[in-house]
Parts: sequence; C-alpha cells; structure tokens
Amino acid sequence: MNLLEKFRQRKPHVLLENTIMLYILTFSNAFLGLVTQGYQARVLGVEKLGILGAAQYTTNFFQILIDFGFIMSATAKISRHREDKKYLNKTLTCVVAAKCLLMAASFLILMIFIRPSLKEPGELLAYVFYLLYVCMVALLPDFMYRGLEKMSAITVRAVLVKVFATAMVFVFVQKPEDYYLVPLISAIGNAAATLFVYWHLFSRIGLRFAKVSFRDIWLEIKDASQFFLSKVSAAINSNLNGILLKNVAGPAATGLYSNADKVISTARSGMSPISDSLYPHMMKHRNFKLIKKAMLYLYPVILAGCAVVFLFAPWLLEVWLGEEVGPQVVLPLRLLIPAAVFTFPNYVLGYPTLGAMGLAKYANISVAFGTVVYLVGVGVSFLTWGINLVSLCVLTSLTDFAILVFRLVVIVRNRHLMSGSEEPQKPVKEAKKL
Repeated sequence: MNLLEKFRQRKPHVLLENTIMLYILTFSNAFLGLVTQGYQARVLGVEKLGILGAAQYTTNFFQILIDFGFIMSATAKISRHREDKKYLNKTLTCVVAAKCLLMAASFLILMIFIRPSLKEPGELLAYVFYLLYVCMVALLPDFMYRGLEKMSAITVRAVLVKVFATAMVFVFVQKPEDYYLVPLISAIGNAAATLFVYWHLFSRIGLRFAKVSFRDIWLEIKDASQFFLSKVSAAINSNLNGILLKNVAGPAATGLYSNADKVISTARSGMSPISDSLYPHMMKHRNFKLIKKAMLYLYPVILAGCAVVFLFAPWLLEVWLGEEVGPQVVLPLRLLIPAAVFTFPNYVLGYPTLGAMGLAKYANISVAFGTVVYLVGVGVSFLTWGINLVSLCVLTSLTDFAILVFRLVVIVRNRHLMSGSEEPQKPVKEAKKL
C-alpha cells in the first residue's frame, strides 16, 4: 500500500504536522545560509560578499522565471485531485518539463545579456553556480508534497544533505579568491537533496513521469501565469535593491545590504511555511478561524522577536559578522525590520485568505501595486537625494506596508465572502485543462 492509498487513514492534525515539516525544509536553507554568512564576512570581505550578493539577487529573477508560479497553481491542483494518481503523474511531468524549458532559457539569457558585464572569470562562475543552485531548488517537487500535505516524508533526509553541504563551505572556502565556491557547494547540496526527493516520490509514493503533449505543458504554464506576474513583482521589490547598489554605490554597499537582507530573508523563511501549508488546507476547507488564530497567537511572538533584533542589533551583528563588518550593518538592518513586521500578515492574508475567498487575483494585484510604489520611490530617490543604502532600505519597508494595506482593504470590503467558511470548497471546474 503506497502513500496515496493511505490518505483516507491520515492522522488528525495533519495541517500542524505539514506546517512543521514545511517549516524545517524551507527554513533550513535560510538558516544554514545565515550560519555561513558570518564566516564568509570574515574570510571573503565586504566586496566579495557584494559580488556574491549581486549574483544571487540577479539569479533570483531566474528562480522566479523557472518557478513561474507553479508552486501556487500546481499545489492547488494536487490538493484537489490528491487521490487521482493519473492526474498527479501528468501534473508532475508537465511542471518538470515546463521548468526544464525555462531553465534553458535562463542560461541563454545569462550568457547573452549578463556575461558581457562581468569583469573576471570568478564573477562569471559565481553567476553560473548560483543559477545551477536555482535550478536544483526549482526542480524540487515540493508542490507535490505540499498539495498532498505530506512534507514529513522528505524533510529530515533532505535537510541532512544540506547540512553536510553547508559544512563544506567551512572546509573549502579559505580565502577571498574562493568566493565562487560558495554557490557551487550550495548547488551540489541541493542537487543531492533533489535526487533523494525524486527517489522517494517514485519508490514510496508510487508516482511516475507520464507521456504528455506540448499542449499539456503549455496549459500548465498558462495556469501558472497569473501567479508568475505576482512573483515577478515580488522579485523586483526584493532583489532590485542589491543590483542597483552594485551599479550605483559599488559592491561594498551591496555587501552591507546583503548582510542585512540575509537576516530579513531568514525571518521571511521562518514565516512562509505557515502560509504555504495553510494555502492547500484553506483552498479545500475554507476554515477562516485558522487565519484568526494564526494572527492572534503567532503574530505577537513574531513582533517580540523583531523588537529584540532591533534593540540588540549592534551586539548581535558584531558577534555574527565580526567587529569590522557588524557595526556597518546596524542601520540598514534596523531600517529593514519593519518589512519583517509586515511580512507575516502579508503572507497569511495573501493566497491563504484571498484565495479561499475566491479573490486570488487581488493577492497578485496587491504585489503589482507594491511594485508600482517601489518603482515610483526609486524614481523619486534618483531625482532628489539620490539612490543609496538608506533610501532603498526605507523604500523596501514602505513597499511591504503598501501591500498589506491593499490586502486589508480588499478583505474588509469583501468580508461577506467568508460566510459558510467551514464548508469544503467545491472543486473548480477545469475545462480544456490537462
């Protein structure tokens, strides 16, 4: 009996279990990166960190392109059709095939448009290895496990592989010239974790790749496109800062920003699994009481954590990054902390809430609205006091606040759609799809 045949006998509290496992899997990447960041700051220096930061921020756009919103569209489909093995096989194949096509396009874009601007071979290797890392992350079929609400099956072993890869950074990165090895080691670790997950998916859950047509793949891409536009907007909001700073203020400013942003990104990674696990559950059950409980019981803890980091930032950063780099990161980190404060309500009130209300398009529109606010702010900064580390950090927090206000307004104005919230949502008819 495989796992698909056991879903009717699932244990209670599967949402809690799935949230914890998804938290561990998602947060492990950010936390392990946080662990090595302090070592990298001491060994590589701020400028090399800036080069790595710019490479990572650039390839994050490729990650958005490759993911293309499948994590939302495919997860919802898997959640609705979790007992239809043929449907699962077809969805898995279409998503993986679509991602492979987008990976090929990403490498072409990197070599044709970005490579000419890179000054040294090590810098090109950093971009290539970060793109390989992005590809390995994108190939992880976590949308399948999220939709099936069975994250515990893969979490522990995948995290152990990543821990081993992280340890290798301390072994092989010994001098500034070794900076390009950081993304290479991360790519190798994630490749090993991805291989394990596919072994588990095929041998334990019983899924297989199926024969699909190009039309099937195209329809899968089309279904994900509404989420892709939202992801692109979010990528602009979160990654353009590092790229702008490298070109306007130099790699040292990017290095300082990337250190501060690493803390905020880790905090976001700690919050996103709650939203990610709520999403398939809410799409199926529309239990809005869970949203209220998350805001009442979890959000105060997050606010307390943000306050502690704000108050003790000088000491914490000096311990983490060293006496030379740490004090320079205090101001940008404190300016970015409001973004962390707004992150949790933005996550929970986004796709889990608006999607369950049948208003998922407004979750996408809100991010686009935030992008407009961000780009207008960049333009104003350029024309007045100039683009610098301080102005971009303030603008990041303002953008997250604008998105939150937009979502709150939509929810309040459409609160009548929450009636009958504990009734399971009827499957959406998917004409001419798959």
